[in-house]
Amino acid sequence: MIAGRTPQLGAWVKLAAAESVELLALAGFDFVVIDTEHASIDVRTVSTMVATARGCGIDPFVRVPGMAPRDVQVPLDAGARGLFVPQVEDAAAARTAVRSTRFPPLGQRGASNTGRAGRWGLDDLADYVAAGNDDTLLVVQVESMRALESIADIGCVPGVDAIFVGPADLAVSSRRTLADPDVAALLETAERSCLTQGVPLGTTASRDAPDLLTRGYNFLVLGSDTAFLRSAGASLVSGARVPVRGSDRA
Repeated sequence: MIAGRTPQLGAWVKLAAAESVELLALAGFDFVVIDTEHASIDVRTVSTMVATARGCGIDPFVRVPGMAPRDVQVPLDAGARGLFVPQVEDAAAARTAVRSTRFPPLGQRGASNTGRAGRWGLDDLADYVAAGNDDTLLVVQVESMRALESIADIGCVPGVDAIFVGPADLAVSSRRTLADPDVAALLETAERSCLTQGVPLGTTASRDAPDLLTRGYNFLVLGSDTAFLRSAGASLVSGARVPVRGSDRA
């Protein structure tokens, strides 16, 4: 996501356990996205996860459920590196996200330097505000055909640092798969637009990660803590359930 530091590889965190963040850091991921849109993670746990990530040297992002002040303010003052904002349909919605995550005069975020982001009051108010405006990363999620068609306009909104293409919601909203020629063509056009405009672009990936990187993606989310646990567990169980020689004897 940051120039000179690509490609960046991350993972969703869906389990309400700070140990997930620690384990993902030890696995070598560059960032985590704590998912408060789809997972049951409360604000206390989010704060602990952010602190854990920072202590492990991994960038903590939070996917917020919306743009209400508490959705935005709490994770940012807890020290999150930035936010993933879902369902950004057009440039107007992107500007709303910017206003919610930036301090005046760039936005309308409330200010208090007494949290982790202000080093519990050690940073003076001016430094805290400057860091909040200059260093906080805003990643907006493009998850519909309409948004995909407007991706260049969304990416050019001042204050938008990167775009994340959400393939699952894109497929659901279009009622088609990403392999559909029309969807694939529109996605390719969107990718070219972001490359031309210099807008960092990310998406989810698995075995197709190398291909996505060659297509110009700057950051990838390779899965979630829940999926890694399920997949690894299923693999172990499958390997252990082999027929035992002679087990069919009377």
